[in-house]
Amino acid sequence: MAQNEVEIRLDDESALPRFAALNAAWIEDLHFLEESDKLMVAHPEIYIQNGNHVFSAHIGGKVAGACALKKHEDGRYELTKMAVDTKFRGNGVGQHLMSAIEAHAKDVMGLDYLFLLSNTRNEAALRLYARNGWTVNHEGPHPVYQRANIGMEKYL
Repeated sequence: MAQNEVEIRLDDESALPRFAALNAAWIEDLHFLEESDKLMVAHPEIYIQNGNHVFSAHIGGKVAGACALKKHEDGRYELTKMAVDTKFRGNGVGQHLMSAIEAHAKDVMGLDYLFLLSNTRNEAALRLYARNGWTVNHEGPHPVYQRANIGMEKYL
């Protein structure tokens, strides 16, 4: 594999520590760790159990980014915990992750809908979502997550 080629892996247990660390880093940079984040850091394996999935992007043998699909009790799936290592930003890692997740959700899992929660301070992430056809379905405070002030959705 070329040094700059992005390889996407599904539920790679060896990538889970980086999945947790990358997410903790950006969350602490822009916000603060909430209880669900602390659980993710302590037990990232929950993101590959019970219908959940982690997608990791690898470049040159390193985890350049990661994102999860989290199954909710109502059967809906949330795109969550997307993070790209600062050393790899600007290389399309987020787009590779987004494309892989959406294709897997639709073609493998048979899903026709995904949602996500974010914050308007995460401008780069919001641009990525908008470029990929996600639309805003909620603005303002979220009843569960303190840092979430925008919700988006996509019909696949």
